[in-house]
Amino acid sequence: MGGTSTDICRYSGTLEHVMETTTAGITIQAPQLDIQTVAAGGGSRLFFRNGLLIVGPESAGAHPGPVCYRKNGYLTVTDANLVLGRILPDYFPKIFGPNADQPLDKEASFAAMVEITEEVNQFIRSNPSSTKKELTVEEVALGFLSVANEEMCRPIRTLTQSRGYNPSDHVLACFGGAGGQHACAVAKVLGIKLIRIHKYSSLLSAYGIALADVVDESQQPVQTVYAKETFPSMFEIFTNLKSNAISRLSTQGFTENEIDFTFYMHMRYDKTDTAIMISANVDNELSLDKFKSVFEHNYRREFGFILENRNIIVDDLRLRANGKSNFDRERKNPVSDNSQTPLQKSTTTVFFDKQFVEVGIYAFGDMLPGQKLVGPALLIDQNSSILIEPQSTARITDTGDVEIVIEGSSEKNLDTDIDPIHLSIFSNRFMSIAEQMGRILQRTAISTNIKERLDFSCALFAPDGGLIANAPHIPVHLGGMQYTVKFQIDHRGLENIKDGDVYLANHPIAGGCHLPDFTVITPVFFKDQKTPVFFVANRGHHADIGGLVPGSMPPNANHIDQEGASFVSFKLVEDHVFQEDRLIEALKAPGNVAGCSAARNISDNIADLNAQIASNRKGIALITSLIEEYSLEVVHAYMRHIQNTAELCVRDMLKRVGGEVLKKTGQSRLVGEDFMDDGTVIKLTVDIDAEDGSATFDFTGTGPESFSSCNAPRAVTMSAITYCLRCLVEKDIPLNNGCLAPIKIVIPDGTILSPSPTAPVVAGNVLTSQRLCDVILRAFDKVAASQGCMNNLVFGDANCGYYETIAGGAGAGNGFHGRSGVHTHMTNTRITDPEILETRFPAVLREWRLRPGSGGNGKYRGGDGLVRKIQFTRPLTLSLLTERRSFQPYGLHGGNAGERGLNLLKRNGRTANIGSKASFQTEPGDILHIATPGGGGYGLAE
Repeated sequence: MGGTSTDICRYSGTLEHVMETTTAGITIQAPQLDIQTVAAGGGSRLFFRNGLLIVGPESAGAHPGPVCYRKNGYLTVTDANLVLGRILPDYFPKIFGPNADQPLDKEASFAAMVEITEEVNQFIRSNPSSTKKELTVEEVALGFLSVANEEMCRPIRTLTQSRGYNPSDHVLACFGGAGGQHACAVAKVLGIKLIRIHKYSSLLSAYGIALADVVDESQQPVQTVYAKETFPSMFEIFTNLKSNAISRLSTQGFTENEIDFTFYMHMRYDKTDTAIMISANVDNELSLDKFKSVFEHNYRREFGFILENRNIIVDDLRLRANGKSNFDRERKNPVSDNSQTPLQKSTTTVFFDKQFVEVGIYAFGDMLPGQKLVGPALLIDQNSSILIEPQSTARITDTGDVEIVIEGSSEKNLDTDIDPIHLSIFSNRFMSIAEQMGRILQRTAISTNIKERLDFSCALFAPDGGLIANAPHIPVHLGGMQYTVKFQIDHRGLENIKDGDVYLANHPIAGGCHLPDFTVITPVFFKDQKTPVFFVANRGHHADIGGLVPGSMPPNANHIDQEGASFVSFKLVEDHVFQEDRLIEALKAPGNVAGCSAARNISDNIADLNAQIASNRKGIALITSLIEEYSLEVVHAYMRHIQNTAELCVRDMLKRVGGEVLKKTGQSRLVGEDFMDDGTVIKLTVDIDAEDGSATFDFTGTGPESFSSCNAPRAVTMSAITYCLRCLVEKDIPLNNGCLAPIKIVIPDGTILSPSPTAPVVAGNVLTSQRLCDVILRAFDKVAASQGCMNNLVFGDANCGYYETIAGGAGAGNGFHGRSGVHTHMTNTRITDPEILETRFPAVLREWRLRPGSGGNGKYRGGDGLVRKIQFTRPLTLSLLTERRSFQPYGLHGGNAGERGLNLLKRNGRTANIGSKASFQTEPGDILHIATPGGGGYGLAE
């Protein structure tokens, strides 16, 4: 834990390597350690927003730094530790202030904490249902540390619980300048009983660099099947990599005997993208046989299954050569008599829980191996402070490190009244459950859509079906899943929903957004409760569920039955038994519709549904654990508090917007409209009550139901409104049904946004949803139109099926340019790597680039679209679902419109415009040219 972030890595004999990580939105694909980074460090800023204590992600930085640095800085975690007595100015160097000659300013930190405490107490006073007494400055400061600790625990749980490990089975190895103040508290939260802190913990990076081995890494792509026939060629590559590594390290003074070699294969199952880095010793060709058993063991542990009778592909071979420094890093010292009393320098007071407690101050340099410190105590050296909390005992090891044994655990005595500190903690815990469900689903799914494109969402729901926490997976799923859960409760009756049952739904009347998105819902029962205490659910896009075309996204459907298998309230699991026979029958049913096919790869559907069931099981285990930790009454109370907090955030935003519009125009009414490519209007009137922060979203005037599949179910409109409200709040708020509590939605029946039950809807989810966002954001006058489209491409035949959504330009707003070549608003899925596309499918990617100048000009420019050209090598059925090919993405406040999209087919020297929606047979040599729309500009160009 450093000044701006906390980095977390799990070690179990070896350091785990991955090929890809994403930090601060930047994805890096290269061999690297599996490190999770969270924005919670000593310099993380502290805020109080809408009832929640927020830590980061903003950082005070080195300059101006925390308030206590005497540079007019920001309130941070460091200030909280200073206020609570966990950092002592007398033991810090005097390097602060304008002349860098003053000590830390505790008084300034306290004064800043007083201000934020008043905000917290004002919230408590204004909450009519709360009997909670007001908080002291120290309680608020400790609350911020508790929130920071929970932020750190979240990725630790991800690295352990979501992979089948128990955090409490681990040792917490802590380093960094800020880590020593938080180690005991983090360990208690996670149930960890042992902490190790290196003697140079605050300088460990520099120490490690000084003593590090010299590493030479080399890699060579092979793209070959793992088989005995390929062993000779792979062994030859390893031999060459080894010889080259020896040659390079010899120039730095290493002999071959001083070099350790680790051999890696980057392995995956054929037709999957999830590869695992596997290492084994390589002595000869036959020794390559070891890699398979290690791969299967790791795959089964990571994902819960292996794929029988499926080829294993080796993407590349890698060699890691370590030139050993051979430095004796850990010198052991004689251990003293444990009864010897450590030398105490002085005493101070530190705030724990409800009061200040007198603690001894000990110098690290005065401690002898074997000596023990019973907490509370402060162990200080010239670079860091280690807080040994009550019910903890520290011991100096024979290597001079600190070992802390945790004898107590975090107190869970909590009542049901709203407490801003625990409100933030529960918000983190609920979101962590949804995120870990997503991790399990991604790991255990088999399809490219879920495993690699990440086209899924996971969420936790209240007993009445209201959304509690939705992990930020796919925006178009955000508000709609609660519609599905509520439908099952109303349809079956809460008393008829039994433990051991799992429900499947995808039909629009049951809250589905389009048929390929299967929602799996599992009730959560606890002890003697006769009805569910929670629900968990996830929604995943299935590659094919039958229908008119491969990929089940037909642009030419005029009845929902042509779009594939549909489920209203199907018992996927009944009394703990998976209903495979009934499921297969339902997936074959589309074959009875004229011109349609049954689901084309039922085994993949079944595998993905089992993964969705497993994801829900993880959610049940985690929410049950939370209930056992705090009690059902408390967890339910904080569920309601968090929903109320989201409602408060939205109401405050609507009051502000409504007041501004009322002042400008004399009425608090907003209007927006836009047109689909077929001319259908989407019209929205928003009437805001600026007094209570409520609003009516009225879509009266919207065009009639479409004969095509552009009809959007009500669940899609709910998702679009939820997403836009969260954007308009402009803060990181809990995402739950509280966001919609102040909103009344009016959608006339028979319109494109409320079609009849038999209307096709597949394009409504992927196209009309995007136009809805443009219209809502236009009504609020916030951002110019984005590409307004997911640019959907589907192709396949009896042997393969492929689906992708292609990015475009984002609209500009006041103070920012639109991003180029990105997914916008209702989708954020990935696109398939070119190598994977060309390896697995009869296609060649001819061109893939930005489309310069396609974004609208203005003071702030709209983002540019993309150009994608794909050539096909055999006959296929191809389907396109796109928009913004007729109407340009509009600009705002004088900004220019973005360029329309364009779809062309090049065949036998002829180039033809195929329009925004098409389905046809390709011929070998055909080239599909897709140019996606840009975003609109904002403001007059200077």
